[in-house]
Amino acid sequence: MEPTMTKKPAGRSRTNDPAGVRKRVLDATAGAFQSRGYYSTSTHDIVREAGVTGGALHHHFPTKKALGLAVREAFVDTGAVFSTKGGVALRVEER
Repeated sequence: MEPTMTKKPAGRSRTNDPAGVRKRVLDATAGAFQSRGYYSTSTHDIVREAGVTGGALHHHFPTKKALGLAVREAFVDTGAVFSTKGGVALRVEER
C-alpha cells in the first residue's frame, strides 16, 4: 500500500513576517491598553485582536510587562500621537 498525501487544511496560511507580527501585536496592544487599560487587558484579548497565536505573541514578548514596555517605547516615548479605530492603534503623527 502506498502512503497517501494529506492536503493542507484550508484556513490560515503561514507566512514568515516577524516584523509584521510584532507590529500587529503592538498596534492591537496599544489600542487595548488605551481603551481598557493595562490591568483590564489580558494576553488572550491581545491574541484575539492581533490575529496571532499565543506562541507568536510569547515569542516576541515573553511577558505582559515586556509587551507593555514595548508599547511604551513604540508609542509613548517617541511622542507619537495615535488614535484607535476598531481597537487598533493608528499612528497619526510624530511630535
